[in-house]
Amino acid sequence: MVFDAKLRIAMAGVMLAAPPALAEVKTPAVPQHDFVRAPVQMEEAGIYCPMDNLGTAPAPQTESGYILLMEGDQRVAVHDRLVPAQLGISFGVRIRLAPGTPADGYRMVVKHPAYGPSDMTMQSWDPNIGTGWGVRSFQFEYDRELQPGLWSMELYKEDTLMMRQSFQVVPPAQAPDAIDICFGNTFIS
Repeated sequence: MVFDAKLRIAMAGVMLAAPPALAEVKTPAVPQHDFVRAPVQMEEAGIYCPMDNLGTAPAPQTESGYILLMEGDQRVAVHDRLVPAQLGISFGVRIRLAPGTPADGYRMVVKHPAYGPSDMTMQSWDPNIGTGWGVRSFQFEYDRELQPGLWSMELYKEDTLMMRQSFQVVPPAQAPDAIDICFGNTFIS
């Protein structure tokens, strides 16, 4: 399940535009290095603990057909790229566009091991990105999504790759810090 951190009234209008086909995104045979290219700015990347959502917005190029809409200012709970395959855990990036940058023509792409009825390996949605900081992430909501392996989040401006952040999803026992912080009684100091 994918989600964006801020609900915007303008999203309804943005969702009416037909998103580009997933087949248009070129996938390298070997994962490339992570990077961020201007005008995109990334403040942090990592693991987010569960939080309530405000609802959903249509996202037909995702496995579930929608994204979760979150309210408020999410912050990374664990600055790590090793993600436990645990329901409720989210992982992603806190990004924005540099001030004065037009916000049209962007799309978020998540690449991952195959899952779901159609063995989907890539999902795409309108990230509704602007000049304010916001989280773009993936939340494990269903058992079928708990697939270990390399996952990446990519941001495209039309057909140009502007950002890539990779994560390694592992069995929960291999990432105990995130499990403890998000589901135990541990506090971050």
